[in-house]
Amino acid sequence: MLKTTLNAAVLAAVSAIALAPTFAHASVLTLTTDKVAFDVNNSVSDTLGARTASTNGSTSGTANTNMDAQQKAAVALFDKSKGVLTGATVNLASTYKQTTSVTVNNGGTNANDSGTYTASGKGSSSISLGIPTGVTGASASQSNLQDGCSYTGKIKTGCNDGVSYKEVNNNTTVGSNSLNAYVGNGSGSFLADLLAVSNVAETTSNQFATDATTTSTINWKGDLSATYTYLLHAAQSFDGKSAVTELTLDFGDVYLNDLVKAKDFSIANLADTDRVGLKLTGVAETDANNVFSTDLSLFNNLAQGGSNGYTVSFLATTLGKNTATYKLTLADANPDVAFASDSLGKGYNLTLNLTANVVERQADATGGQVPEPASLMLLGLGAAGLAAARKRRQS
Repeated sequence: MLKTTLNAAVLAAVSAIALAPTFAHASVLTLTTDKVAFDVNNSVSDTLGARTASTNGSTSGTANTNMDAQQKAAVALFDKSKGVLTGATVNLASTYKQTTSVTVNNGGTNANDSGTYTASGKGSSSISLGIPTGVTGASASQSNLQDGCSYTGKIKTGCNDGVSYKEVNNNTTVGSNSLNAYVGNGSGSFLADLLAVSNVAETTSNQFATDATTTSTINWKGDLSATYTYLLHAAQSFDGKSAVTELTLDFGDVYLNDLVKAKDFSIANLADTDRVGLKLTGVAETDANNVFSTDLSLFNNLAQGGSNGYTVSFLATTLGKNTATYKLTLADANPDVAFASDSLGKGYNLTLNLTANVVERQADATGGQVPEPASLMLLGLGAAGLAAARKRRQS
């Protein structure tokens, strides 16, 4: 049981300290993960029969399908032991290329009398990066890439008009409501989908006596990383300058029923310009004789570099050794910016030990009580003063 002894004015002052902003001048820390390389491909083909002057339609790949060679890229999650995540950006640097080619089966016969034969086709495609919780990343497209083959004399196996390149570089900011998807325990990763949103091939004409095939091929190559911003966890202590998680206050030997001077202590959130606030979430008290009391109370938001002061009182009503223990449970306070709730720290502990030894006064030979040690010291000082005064008068 907590026993409150402070008056209302002091309690109000303590409450005002506890409700101070978490980090009025806090600056965030930044961490960028290692780059993860990827090199993925996707192809689709469309075939048109011999001596066909016009297309019979295009052939499309399955929309939003993962690429063939490497379906996903695994990027490291934020390690929540480092602090409280306040932001995440997925970084992409890549090259997207598409090739459209037309091939004709060997051994075909001439399609007309002029000795010139053609087969033509076209292709189009688009890609997209999918990252956790439905957040859409970078995308790009290539459209209506044309290719054609025109042969004279000996039939060739195929042709293409080269490769179309596009740089796809993008930094995608993760929404605040999705930050928890980027929090891990130090070894996890999030998976980025490397998607072929569309890939279409169409053979538009074929004058040869054998089939002609148009193929649209995507190759997407690059690397991914993530940049995280965060604040350090709260750092609880009984000392504002160093980490002290256990404190013992000893009232010493006191006489039965005497008034005992209270002792002071404080709880601090160690100073750092990029640390979240500290909150006291629970107090478990063990005081067998119910003789200790404190004005300690729960608080919600102790700023980094700040401290709350408290007192402990003792009632000398029980002879012998008196002890009490306060087990304090603390946690990170919610920052006043966007943050990932899964990265908040909790279950921090402080232990306050209290001790006092109560003794009885002993009676002197006349039946009176032996003076307290402090009283004996005062008597001694008084006697010394009288002796000095007599000496001055004699001089």
